[in-house]
Amino acid sequence: MATEEVYYLSYVEAVLRHIELMRLLGETRFGVSDRSLIESALARPQQAARYEGADLIRQAATLCFGMIKNHPWIGGNKRTATTIIDEFLFRNGIELMITIKENIEMVLAVESDRWEQTRSRLGYANIRRKKYDQWFHTFAAL
Repeated sequence: MATEEVYYLSYVEAVLRHIELMRLLGETRFGVSDRSLIESALARPQQAARYEGADLIRQAATLCFGMIKNHPWIGGNKRTATTIIDEFLFRNGIELMITIKENIEMVLAVESDRWEQTRSRLGYANIRRKKYDQWFHTFAAL
């Protein structure tokens, strides 16, 4: 998939989404913990598109993984990750059709490495990639 056709969120947009969300929820503990970790997570979709030929769903999965595992915010990391993924998909014409419970289960699975427990000859990374891709493809409404 060509990256020119895809809308990617910028660092400033991600920070604004984070601040808006945290204020909306009445949180007082929020902000940027490490800018480079945010930028790293935001770059993952473009890298996946360029070097793996990843579709939008795969790109969203890599963005989700990076945002949750990098822990780049002072607080609200998982909530901000889901908001940023929703925004990325929405701006690219895709909506996730999930319940709050399904969203929470996915986020906790990513954070706890639950989908990485089984090892195969392909290794942990390939198992993780397949699980995330499968989850996002299941709930994406194109």
